[in-house]
Amino acid sequence: MNESTSHIEDIRQKEALGKYAELFTLKRRKSEKEKLLQEDRKIYVIYARKSTEDSERQVQSISDQIEHCTKFAKDNDLEVVDIIPEERSAKTAGRRPEFQRILDVIKEGGSYNSILSWHPDRLSRNMKEAGEILDMLDKDIILDLKFASYTFNNDTAGKMTLSILFAMAKEFSDKLSDDTKRGIHKTIKEGKYCGSMKRGYYNSRDGYYREDKDTYELYKKAWEEYLKGKSQQEILQELKDQGEEINKNSLSNMFQDPFYAGFYCYGDLVVDMAVDPKFKPMVSPTAFLTLQKINRGNPRGWKNTSDFRPFNDLVICSQCNNFMTPGISTGRGGRYLNITCGNSKCKKLRKEKGITPISNTIRGKELLDYVCNFLENDLKVDRKTYEKAKRKYLEENLSTVKGNREKIRVWRTKVTKLESEKKKMMDRLFEEKQKDVGDDISNQCNVLINEIRSLEKSIKEYEINNSEIESIVEMDFPDYNTFLNFFKNIVTAINNTDDAYLIDQLVKLVFLNITVGDKKVLKYTLNEPFKTYKSLKLLSGVDDGT
Repeated sequence: MNESTSHIEDIRQKEALGKYAELFTLKRRKSEKEKLLQEDRKIYVIYARKSTEDSERQVQSISDQIEHCTKFAKDNDLEVVDIIPEERSAKTAGRRPEFQRILDVIKEGGSYNSILSWHPDRLSRNMKEAGEILDMLDKDIILDLKFASYTFNNDTAGKMTLSILFAMAKEFSDKLSDDTKRGIHKTIKEGKYCGSMKRGYYNSRDGYYREDKDTYELYKKAWEEYLKGKSQQEILQELKDQGEEINKNSLSNMFQDPFYAGFYCYGDLVVDMAVDPKFKPMVSPTAFLTLQKINRGNPRGWKNTSDFRPFNDLVICSQCNNFMTPGISTGRGGRYLNITCGNSKCKKLRKEKGITPISNTIRGKELLDYVCNFLENDLKVDRKTYEKAKRKYLEENLSTVKGNREKIRVWRTKVTKLESEKKKMMDRLFEEKQKDVGDDISNQCNVLINEIRSLEKSIKEYEINNSEIESIVEMDFPDYNTFLNFFKNIVTAINNTDDAYLIDQLVKLVFLNITVGDKKVLKYTLNEPFKTYKSLKLLSGVDDGT
């Protein structure tokens, strides 16, 4: 491979890694700190309250409060789906059923998640409810509080102090949150440490990820051994033997985290660590993507070496279509791998027909000889067929993405129309004076909100599906030189190793399943991209494959 070709391949692998990182970000559970970077949609309920105690103190009437709040919502483009008035005192906790209903709706993830009121003292004049509201804010159960006026009209210093503290606490919380978000965003974009520890690295004085002299090489070696086929269980034990405090989940997560190949995922951000010229990844994008492909069927990447059986869930019995079971047998030549159908009905049928042996079986060596012969002779690579296969594969897979995008486009259009309908209802809600009519409009808003949420959920699922397909396409169909070198090296690798796990994984990279009958291979199904390539390959004679 010349220097120019190598450079192009490096770029392609980095693009593939970037798609994987985007998918990793979409599917990963975020930490509380990372969630600060995600903007949740704020939907408000207007709460207006006036108690009998306030009637002689020139406090804004409920209708006036609603009018002020409605104007504030329109001026600030807030989504309001309900207006709830209440004529109860807030002096004592637990005596306002309408306000409690608001909190219950928010806790249960109902039609709104934020509150708009005329002034903080409309929400609470007691420490218990003030504390509950602040606690719900802290936990992001209430997403936002807004007030049409901070004017304070009270007659006791205690109430005034409570209201001011309430307002100040929220103002401080908002400012702190905004400042924190900006700080996190800037830090991550620069590729700097933001509380997310990475094994083998430490947080330098200037905030960057740098190789830890005591552990970097240790974890880099772990990646190298994993690439060579060593199990995570073995690697975990080796790390523990060298004094590392690490568990199964931590190691599995490390082997799925694109950070170690040069892409930093935090919140919804994906940052190419090339922004930090001194950052040193542990593994190349090509090697990282190869590992993800190998472990796709087993997302955690774990296997119990003592119970490991080569070719498990690969070989199918031609008579009963069940997977055959690998096991160790002993003969004159010593121990050998034997793959046998354990289905009792299959055995009974063979016995009735006088077929011997009673169990459908094949030796591991026979299977491996077939595989090597197939790889050397049936899948010889030529450029023209490779280009055809790649085009066909991309067309077939990306047609699904194209179809999904069309569905997403239709759903987004529908969401836009529903949002427009909801906006009209909000305007009617603001203008309506009769409570029963207002309640009916609010219920209609709730129906629209639920429909919008359902569509947005579907859009999110299809976006993840598209990202997954695009990521797999990038990993599955290598460039021509990588494709060619794979066939040059795979047979040599199989013939020159006694590592059963490595052999098993190499065979399963090519074959989805192999059907066996009477001690020989009858047919097979290939994985991509080999399936598409083989379908276009012109072979002489009869093709036994499917």
